[in-house]
Formats: sequence, structure tokens, C-alpha cells
Amino acid sequence: MAQLQKLEVQVELNCCADKLFGMLMAKQPDIHNLSSQVHTCKVLQDNCITVGSSRKWDFVMDGKSQFLIERIEEIDEKNRKVNRKVIEGELMKHYKTLYNTIEIIETGDATCKVVFSLEYEKINEDAPEPHNVLQFSAGFFKEIACHFTN
Repeated sequence: MAQLQKLEVQVELNCCADKLFGMLMAKQPDIHNLSSQVHTCKVLQDNCITVGSSRKWDFVMDGKSQFLIERIEEIDEKNRKVNRKVIEGELMKHYKTLYNTIEIIETGDATCKVVFSLEYEKINEDAPEPHNVLQFSAGFFKEIACHFTN
């Protein structure tokens, strides 16, 4: 079995870490009002955000409409960290396994750093590295952070 590979991006933002994490963990976040990249984000079961719950995201990446379904694997509210596993969607054409971790670290009164990491196993040698997912995520967080500036 191949080992998981890892990529990471860090984004410095001028917004409150708690507000950003709260939006990320909201039952029905109004992300479509905050981001031009994401059209919808909805909870698929139990209408709550807990370990084991799933959400479907409809978005545009690389100029193409896509979707993914993720399952929450772990939530650490104290450290504003969530681990998710992608279980369905366009990305899974290239990867056997795809996990992402989001950690939001307070760096000042109204500033924070988002650490977004991917752990993945490619389907085969020809599958692309998911650098586009990192770029998409960095852009997404920059875009939504504008709505949480003081």
C-alpha cells in the first residue's frame, strides 16, 4: 500500500479566528453569499455538524463546476481544528484517499492564520498533485475573511 502524501498552505488573514471557525462549523453557512467560488454547502444528514456528519459542497475550481461530499472525522473546537475526509466527487477520480485538515490559529486581536493541509494517495502515478486544491482553498479563505474584518 502506498503512503499518504501531504501538502500544506498557510494563509494570514485580517479577521477573528473564532468568527471564521464559527462560520466554517455552522449548520447552514451562507458561504454562497461570501464566496464567488462556492455555490452551496449543505449538511446531508442530521442537520448538524458533528463527527460523522457529511456536507456537500458545490463549487467552481479550475473553471469547472464540481462537487464533493466530505465527512467530518474529528473536531477540536478549543484549537479551532477540523479533519475531514472527501468521500465522493470529481476529485476522487484522481485519489484513492483524500483528507483535509483546517486549523485556524489566532495571531492577534483580529488576525489569524489558516493552515490547510491535504493528505492523499493518488490512484496512479499519472494522477496530478492536488496543488489546485491548495490554491482554491487559500483563495476561498482570503475571500470569505473579507466579510469578517473589524
